[in-house]
Amino acid sequence: MSDPHGIIDLYRKGGSIMESFLENENQMVIDAELSAIGDHLVQEWINSNLDEGVYYADKCFAEMCESTYLKGRFNQFYDLKPGDEDYIERGDE
Repeated sequence: MSDPHGIIDLYRKGGSIMESFLENENQMVIDAELSAIGDHLVQEWINSNLDEGVYYADKCFAEMCESTYLKGRFNQFYDLKPGDEDYIERGDE
């Protein structure tokens, strides 16, 4: 059987595909890097949404929010009522 990626040999040696080089690294270092990556990804997401316009970016942000207050403020700012296409359900209604 062909094993071009060395996956079978990895299992034969007792390894696992699910291992990560991070398993033996300091958790505080990992958490700091995850935070930096998260910040970068959020900024990229916001910029991508803004390419479509402020309304679209606001809508995407409000949809992702856990805050029912901010969802309500989005609806209020854009004068959206229940039944409107872009109205965002707050979850407490």
